Amino acid sequence: MVPNEAGLGPEGLAPATGPEAAPRSYLRLLLILLSTATFFEGYDFLLINLVLPLVQKDFGVSTKVLGLGVSAIAVGALVAFFVVRAGDRLGRRPVLQVTIFAYAVFTALTALSRGLMDFVAWQFLARVFLVGEWGLATVMVAEEFPEDSRGSAIALVQSMAALGAVAAGALFPLVEKGSFGWRGMYLVGLVPVVLVGIFRGRLHETTRWQRARDLTGDRSRSFLAAWRRPHGRHLIWMAVIWIFVYATYTADQTFWVLHVVDDRGWSARMVSLAVSFAYLLGVSGFWVAGKTMDVIGRRKTAAIFLSGGALATALAFQARSVPAIAFGLFAQTFFVGAFLPVSSAFTAELFPTEVRASAAAWANNLLGRLGMIGAPAVVGLLAGPTGGVGNAVTLVGLGPVAAAAICLFILPETRWRRMIDTVDEAERDGAV
Repeated sequence: MVPNEAGLGPEGLAPATGPEAAPRSYLRLLLILLSTATFFEGYDFLLINLVLPLVQKDFGVSTKVLGLGVSAIAVGALVAFFVVRAGDRLGRRPVLQVTIFAYAVFTALTALSRGLMDFVAWQFLARVFLVGEWGLATVMVAEEFPEDSRGSAIALVQSMAALGAVAAGALFPLVEKGSFGWRGMYLVGLVPVVLVGIFRGRLHETTRWQRARDLTGDRSRSFLAAWRRPHGRHLIWMAVIWIFVYATYTADQTFWVLHVVDDRGWSARMVSLAVSFAYLLGVSGFWVAGKTMDVIGRRKTAAIFLSGGALATALAFQARSVPAIAFGLFAQTFFVGAFLPVSSAFTAELFPTEVRASAAAWANNLLGRLGMIGAPAVVGLLAGPTGGVGNAVTLVGLGPVAAAAICLFILPETRWRRMIDTVDEAERDGAV
C-alpha cells in the first residue's frame, strides 16, 4: 500500500512522517529483545495458575487466603501505571531496562519464598514491572518501526506472550517433578537478566522520544497532560475500548474450563488437548491481525477482530457438541488474542510522543484494567439470573461489538495518520 499522487494515504491522511527509520539490523535486534520480554509476560501469567495448587500445599493455606493473595498480586497491574508513565519523563530505554531487570530479580526471588506472604510480595512486585515492561515494549515498537510494518511488528511482539504461555504449560510437567518443584519454574525467569547484560549497550533510546525531548527540553508535563485537548478526547474512548477488551479476555480465560467441565461434562484430558491446540493454532490471530492492520488499516481490522471475538465467545460458551466447542475455543483464541495488538496500535498512534506512554498508562494500565478486575465479579453476578456461566460470559462478550463501533465510527484511522511528537504541535494543529 502506497500513498496516492497527492502524497496522502488511502483515506486522505498524511503518511507517518518524522525521524528517519532505524536500520533494519537494529529493528531485528529490537524485535528479539522486546519479543523475549513479552514472552515472559505470557509465561508468568499462566505460570501462577499452574503452581497455585502446589503453593497452597507447600504453605498450608486455605483457598480463601490463597484467593486473597492472588487478588493482591493482580493489583500490581494497576501500580504499573506509574512505571509506564515514567517512560515519558525518563525515556523508554532506561525504564524498559529497569523493568526487565526488576521483573527477573523478583521472579527469581519468588523461588525463595518461605511462606505465602513472601510469595505474594515478590509476585506483586514482579507483576508491576512485568506489565510495565509490556506497555513500554509496545510504545518502543510504535516509535521505531516505519508505518508500513508497525502493525505487524506490534502484533509479533505481543504474540510472544501467547507462546510464553504455551511454553509454561509444556515445561511445567517436566520441572514441577524435579528437585526444585514449582520453584524451578520461577528460576527460569532469570533469563531476561542475561539478555539485558548482552544487549544493554546495543539498545538505543527511541528516535521519536529523543526528538520530542530536543524540542521541549526537560519540561515536566503535568499528571493530567495526556487528557489535554485535542488528543485528550480520544483517551476516554481508548479507556472504554480497553475495558471491553480486558473484560471479555478475562471472562473467556477465567471461565471456559469451568464451563466445559461443569456444564458440558468434559474430562481433564479433553480440556488439556483442546487448550493446547487452541493456543498453538490461535496465536496466528496476532500475526493475521498485524498484517491486516498494515494492509487495510486499523479501523477495519478492529471491526473484524472485535466483532469476530464476540461471535467466537458466543460459540465457545453456547455450543454443545465437542467439535463445535473446540472450534469455538480456537476461534476465541484467534480473535480475542488479537484484541491486544489492535487496541495497542490505536493507543500508541493516537497520542503525541511527549505523552504517549502516559496515555497508554491511563487507558490500558489504570482504567482499562478495571475490566480485567471486574469481569469475574460481573460474570458471577449474571450467572444466576441468566441461567449459567456460559450465558453470563456470552453477555460480557458483547462488549467488543461496542468497541468495534467506537473504532469504526469515532476514532480516526491511524494507519496513514502523521505521528506527532509534542503536545504543542498537537494543540497547534488541532489533531492527534
